[in-house]
Amino acid sequence: MRAISYWGIAASMACAVSAVSLGAPAYAQQADQTQLIERLSALEEELRLLKQQLAETREQADQSKEIAERADNRAQKAEKAADPVRPNAWHLAGYADVGIEFSDGENSDTFTSGKFNPAFHFQYKDLVLFESEFEVSTSSDGETDIAVEYSQLDFLLHDNAVLVAGKFLSPVGQFQERLHPSWINRSVNAPAGFGHGGIQPISEVGLMLRGGIPVGERLFTYSVAVGNGPRAGHGGVEVEGFGRDDNGNKAVSGRLAFLPFDDLEIGGSFLTAKVAPEAEEGGDGHGEEPIVDDHDEPVEVFEDLRQGSYDLWGFDTAYTGGNWDIRAEYLNADLKNFGEADDDHGEPEPLSWKAWYAQAAYRLSDISDSPFIQRLEPVVRYGEFKVAGDHELEEETNEKRFNVGLNYWFSPSVVVKGGLEFRNYMAEEREDDTRLQFQLSYGF
Repeated sequence: MRAISYWGIAASMACAVSAVSLGAPAYAQQADQTQLIERLSALEEELRLLKQQLAETREQADQSKEIAERADNRAQKAEKAADPVRPNAWHLAGYADVGIEFSDGENSDTFTSGKFNPAFHFQYKDLVLFESEFEVSTSSDGETDIAVEYSQLDFLLHDNAVLVAGKFLSPVGQFQERLHPSWINRSVNAPAGFGHGGIQPISEVGLMLRGGIPVGERLFTYSVAVGNGPRAGHGGVEVEGFGRDDNGNKAVSGRLAFLPFDDLEIGGSFLTAKVAPEAEEGGDGHGEEPIVDDHDEPVEVFEDLRQGSYDLWGFDTAYTGGNWDIRAEYLNADLKNFGEADDDHGEPEPLSWKAWYAQAAYRLSDISDSPFIQRLEPVVRYGEFKVAGDHELEEETNEKRFNVGLNYWFSPSVVVKGGLEFRNYMAEEREDDTRLQFQLSYGF
């Protein structure tokens, strides 16, 4: 608007001056200087009025914009104040697998039990999330076993903090929390010492605070949990989530990790707790009520034994750049001062556990134009599990395990895995075992 008015007026003034100049020779004697001055004054007044109108228009536009912004803010506040209740968002996920295993050792050839693990997720806005996973499987005697892997409420406190309550997968290490589903695990089974009956905690019942903290372009993650803790059991210590505590002590566990690059994570884990001896059916030897399990059945225990100190620590690392999936974990645990002291030999001998593995997998998607080869993934894993301080546990547990396999991915969540597993038991009376394994796994 300004450009058109100014240039139009300037053109008019130029034409007027030109007319005066050109016509001066012919009409010099007749020109009326007073009329020219009046005309120029009129043009200047018109220009002043146009400038004023433009300024008023701008002011009105600014006022309209301010009114619109205020109205939008009021609308947003009214929407928040109304807090309309929206339906809960929910999602079903999980995995299932079936397989077969051939063995030349003490185990017979067998079809392995198919598992079905549905996972349910229900979320209300960005405030709270409920998630739970069940495992439905067939036992060796043909019965159907149903177990709750986890059942937890996640309170979304902040972008960097989530409070978890209930039964959750243990934050100690990586395998159990992130890799144990069969369609994610690159091998057919868990590494030695990292499954049920191993050193790695499976789950916990209690509270956990977890999240991530960005520092510049890098990221730190944390998980700190307080729960019922482990119990004494057949393998020395059972580290599965118990729905009821058998002593007054609470376990503290967690994991801290650092991502120096997007594809590399380095973490350290810990767990510390007191482990109570099992109590007899008639009580704990101190006049208290008998301890019962989750089915209200009395637990067979040992009287007059002291609680032991159970301490676990470890580290893990994972590199997932490009087609590579490289992982390693190490865990070390000790149970001290557990049991009755011997007057002749002093304190009871401590128990210790060590487990570690290293694994590498590589997807062949970039070495050939063949669609079949592109779906292949070789995998190699080696690990050890050792117990010291109890001769029976040493003979039953200590082993070295080497796996080599080849996976074929029908899709990102459907995989057929085949592999050889070599188990070298350290007890002389146990026969080494070589197993040929196949598994079909589907994640959904």
